[in-house]
Amino acid sequence: MSYLKRYREKKNLTQKQMAVLLGYSYSHYVKIEDSFNEPSVKFLRSLKTAFPDIDMNEMIKKSLSSNQ
Repeated sequence: MSYLKRYREKKNLTQKQMAVLLGYSYSHYVKIEDSFNEPSVKFLRSLKTAFPDIDMNEMIKKSLSSNQ
């Protein structure tokens, strides 16, 4: 999820800070950001709630194109 990483860096947040803001463990967040795990709907909702300006369509589009 390179889009997620770029978004986090744009917000000047560490992975640990992002995990806390979303209510997830650091290890779980890292697995999603590094594309080891797919984000759940619950994770995506937490992300959109914490960051209303995030472009979910762009994030999903980038994720799908990198998996092909």
